[in-house]
Amino acid sequence: MRRGTLTLLLFIILLAAAAIYIDVPNTPGIHIPALGIDNSLQPKLGLDLQGGVRALLVPDGTFDPKTLTDAMPAVRDNIEQRVNGGLGVSEPSIRIITTNNSPAISVELPGFTGNQTEAVNSLLKTGKLEFWSTGSAPAALGSQFDPTQYTQYNPGGKPQFTGANLDSSQVFVSQDQAGRPQISFAMKGDAVGSFGTFTGKNVGQYLTITLDGIVIESAVIQNAITGPGVITGNFSTQEAQRIVTVLKYGALPIPLKISSEETVGPTLGQDSIQKSAIAAAIGLGIVMLFMLLYYRLPGLLADIALILYALTTFAVFKLIGVVLSLAGITGFVLSIGMAVDANVLIFERVKEELRAGRLLASAIDIGWKRAWPSIRDSNISTLITCAVLYAFGSNFGATIIVGFATTLFLGVLISMFTAVVVTRTFLNLLVPTGVVSHPALFGLPPGSIATASAPLARRNSTVRCLSREGESRV
Repeated sequence: MRRGTLTLLLFIILLAAAAIYIDVPNTPGIHIPALGIDNSLQPKLGLDLQGGVRALLVPDGTFDPKTLTDAMPAVRDNIEQRVNGGLGVSEPSIRIITTNNSPAISVELPGFTGNQTEAVNSLLKTGKLEFWSTGSAPAALGSQFDPTQYTQYNPGGKPQFTGANLDSSQVFVSQDQAGRPQISFAMKGDAVGSFGTFTGKNVGQYLTITLDGIVIESAVIQNAITGPGVITGNFSTQEAQRIVTVLKYGALPIPLKISSEETVGPTLGQDSIQKSAIAAAIGLGIVMLFMLLYYRLPGLLADIALILYALTTFAVFKLIGVVLSLAGITGFVLSIGMAVDANVLIFERVKEELRAGRLLASAIDIGWKRAWPSIRDSNISTLITCAVLYAFGSNFGATIIVGFATTLFLGVLISMFTAVVVTRTFLNLLVPTGVVSHPALFGLPPGSIATASAPLARRNSTVRCLSREGESRV
């Protein structure tokens, strides 16, 4: 057996075990607090399969029509970033629509049920963070901040620092020594030195932080803050995460308000999930039956690799949180049929080399090398198509296309792995077994395969003819 085959076989076995663990229903999940990993490994379904919340966001105030038209794309992008970054919602639908002759934002959040006003309201925060000096008196937490009361500490009634001075990459939720959530932050650019100078000069005074005019912290400056700082307050981890999301992605160009909000049921539901599962099982079964009947023993190996492909692909979907809308499931089912393309090319090339009289080990190597360019080019073409579809869907709010492109893209990548690594490893396992002496196992007629002990008959006859000619000449 060639070197490395057993190592690859062990890796494949471990991969299969991990995929099965992830795929089984009601799996315990992966929970490693020390690494910040908390994944329940439950499949995520799209709005069409599980329902959610639909909200209509309209401008809060009177604006020039041209200003609205120009600003709405930036507003939509900001809302989408907040949803993806802070609400834990995958594949939301966020679109610009026209209502009452005015542009508005339609937001659909899969998986949200019940009263979600608080979560939707977090999307509407303008994200105006301000740092104020309030002297020796603190401001009441949760109160509306009045800058006119503190003009003696803030010249011109302007804050000392704003959210624009924050380094968005350094804003995140952390915990204090007692395990309470807090918001870690750091300034950027010239504000780093300015903030250190300001806090150094105002040790013992109160620094009050407001978000959209509401006081979220008012604390005594203990010492000069020349590096990262923290914002503490009476908020939960979820509230802290929502604040961080608002701060990371900046202020909304235009303030919004909720015009309508409703909980929507699944448009397709559990019945569609069951039918999709049946369709996937039928498709997988037909492909496996074809491979087994036509390619015999190599087909059986390809079927095993195909089962591993299906297990691994679904495990990856659950592991990284791919949202399975009906279009996404369609991409997965389609990728099952495409997963055997590489196997077909490899097996046909290997059979050609066997017919030409090569031994099995050599036929596998040469057959794979000759099949690889076709496998590579066809799969790269599909991946490019998926990338174009993903970009189109992301830029134009067509999330149904994004789901299809995502599942098909991942399916193609994993199918290349199973065909190139798994199937080839299984074929290499056959080399020392002597099964090549049974051509029927490869779907070939008797006597059509050469072995180390029994070369092809036509080669033997050619040698004998040459010998007799040589004898007659002598």
